Amino acid sequence: MPNNLPPYLFALSAGFVYTISALLAKRGLELGAGTFRSLVYSNWVMALFFVPYPMLAQTPLVMEDLKAGGMIGILFFAAQSCCFIALRSGDASMVTPIMGSKSVFVALFLFILSLSPAPLGPETWTAAILAAIAVALIGWPTQGSKPSLMGLGFALATAAGFGLVDALVPHFSHLSDPFNVLFSMFAAVGLLSFLLIPLSKGKFLAFRGRADRWMWASCFPMGAQAVLMSIAIGFYHVPTEANVFYSCRGLWAILLVAWFGKRIGLKEGAIPKATQIRRLLGACLLLAGIYLAPLGGS
Repeated sequence: MPNNLPPYLFALSAGFVYTISALLAKRGLELGAGTFRSLVYSNWVMALFFVPYPMLAQTPLVMEDLKAGGMIGILFFAAQSCCFIALRSGDASMVTPIMGSKSVFVALFLFILSLSPAPLGPETWTAAILAAIAVALIGWPTQGSKPSLMGLGFALATAAGFGLVDALVPHFSHLSDPFNVLFSMFAAVGLLSFLLIPLSKGKFLAFRGRADRWMWASCFPMGAQAVLMSIAIGFYHVPTEANVFYSCRGLWAILLVAWFGKRIGLKEGAIPKATQIRRLLGACLLLAGIYLAPLGGS
């Protein structure tokens, strides 16, 4: 593991901030903020965080930056859409740890796309097996309930999508100015979000009381965590290692739901202790797996 601490501190902070955003977003969805409507506003706020980036770049914004950023932005938009659908379909303490397997997907995509010269070692395959076991532990339904297969499926799709994004960002940001690539990426996300407005239920601009308060409260930490991770990955070029630390959001989610779920009114705050302990065990296995993933390519 490299000794350069800043990118890992950025990633660790991003994981904690993301978890707060996910719990707030989940509460807003429960109160009727609307899945696609919440996603649009979240993406717009996130895009605003990156507006100053071209002014910080050392080179002018060129068409190659727009093409590369636009392509990555499309992938990010698809993964972000899966993320919100997963949060609507499953518990945040189930969905968030599963999405922590993103670093395993990062390592796999780096190998498949030949973006990393190091071959996959036994540690990486062990990580994949541990991740699969962790998914089973986290997603196993409580007694008398039905498993949220849709939540599990979209959570895995989110992890794979963001894994591909994180594998591509350092590659293209290395070829150009990272500020320009990241700006183009999130500008594309903001523009693509207009396509989701017709899918929103109810009046898009109408204020929905408490639901919107929770939704807006979730948007700003979501934008902040995107900036933190963009620094760790786009400027330090350590996507797999940074995601090891970012994956701590799985543990943050379980702990915050256990401590604050009932206080903010989350339905999953009343999940039995046995289920929370099983999910915690699954999250620990997942963390072990995603820690091993980068070691397999070293």
